[in-house]
Amino acid sequence: MTLEELIEGLERTGDGCGLISDDAGHWAVSTSGMQNVPMNPPEDISTSFFVEAAEWKPTIREALQAYYDEHVAGDES
Repeated sequence: MTLEELIEGLERTGDGCGLISDDAGHWAVSTSGMQNVPMNPPEDISTSFFVEAAEWKPTIREALQAYYDEHVAGDES
């Protein structure tokens, strides 16, 4: 699957997920968190995510693929 296809899958889900990096260079896509709801999007918001250790991946591509496999692929079947 190409990076473009992974990004398109992420765009289609639209469920408030976040692509996150840490200071050690790991990447994750998380759907666990909270934020204030923007009344007039786009506008400034405060967001907090929870990432389980197993969700951290060494590359953006691997993080997107893991998210796609768990959250998108099953919905498209």
